[in-house]
Amino acid sequence: MESKDDPLHIRLGLSPEQLVAGLRTMITARETDDRLWLLSRQGRAHFVVTSAGHEASQLGCAWAIHIGHDYVIPYYRDMALVMALGQSPLDIMLHAMGRRDDPSSGGRQMFGHFSSRRLRIVSGSSSVGSHLVHAAGIALAFRATGERDIAVMGLFGEGATAEGAWHEGLTIAGIHQLPVVFVCENNQYAISVPQRHEVPVEDVATKATGYGMPGVVVDGNDVFAVYAAARQAMDRARAGEGPTLIECKTYRLRPHSNADDDRKYRSAEEIEAWRARDPILRFERYLIDHGLLGPEQLEAMRREVRAEVDAATDAAEAAPWPLPDSLTDHLYGSVSR
Repeated sequence: MESKDDPLHIRLGLSPEQLVAGLRTMITARETDDRLWLLSRQGRAHFVVTSAGHEASQLGCAWAIHIGHDYVIPYYRDMALVMALGQSPLDIMLHAMGRRDDPSSGGRQMFGHFSSRRLRIVSGSSSVGSHLVHAAGIALAFRATGERDIAVMGLFGEGATAEGAWHEGLTIAGIHQLPVVFVCENNQYAISVPQRHEVPVEDVATKATGYGMPGVVVDGNDVFAVYAAARQAMDRARAGEGPTLIECKTYRLRPHSNADDDRKYRSAEEIEAWRARDPILRFERYLIDHGLLGPEQLEAMRREVRAEVDAATDAAEAAPWPLPDSLTDHLYGSVSR
């Protein structure tokens, strides 16, 4: 029987194996992110959107998803999320380099348009915020087909809340009390625009009341807090109790993308203050403090991850490009060979 004195992971029903695997996913996402950043600077990856700093928010959400059963609509910053759901560093590298075997789009989409039929990851639209309409539509389809014990999660940044499509998606979900969970990864900036100029309230989650759903604010750098909120929301949705809006307060540790210069709108001191709250370091300390991982094991894990990312980089660069005669595949009703 669980006690309030038990460690947090035990109270949440998370095994040591899940925690170690989760940390490995976070480290893999960061190492992949680091590599993509370098590749973009070398002209070997055209466009990169960083997930650095968001790993706890995304892993906590992934733990709450029934992988391959629930549907997920990520946004362009959700690389750690899709890796936690089952995409590999090689999958990500093939996607970033536009290779034929890119599992998300066959080398056709800009980086960040993650997709997988097997994992039920639905590719988001390039128009910011519009994929929340897709999330509501998928949830409405469950109602139409009579599917039960299933939910959809749609994720976005706080800047998306200024878009009309965002309001439409939440309105429909609230009216019909659909099985959908909306997750705002609030990293304080909509590209270069700070939250105070983008959102008229301190907490995005306070908007939930206007759409007929509960709103929850959590520390997005605390993987356990995110998981607890996401699990409760997904359980509610699957049980037919309607939608939830979750806001994860976090921070991106790199510029918005490799096309952005964040020195123009935020200080080095601000970034360093948030680096001290790095979610990966925080999670590592928890595992070490609770005797679930030793420093030597951690270093070995980091070496293994670096080797995996090295191998994925080499394999992706050696992979073939899409064939010219496949240019019209998947367009206007055409079928891929």
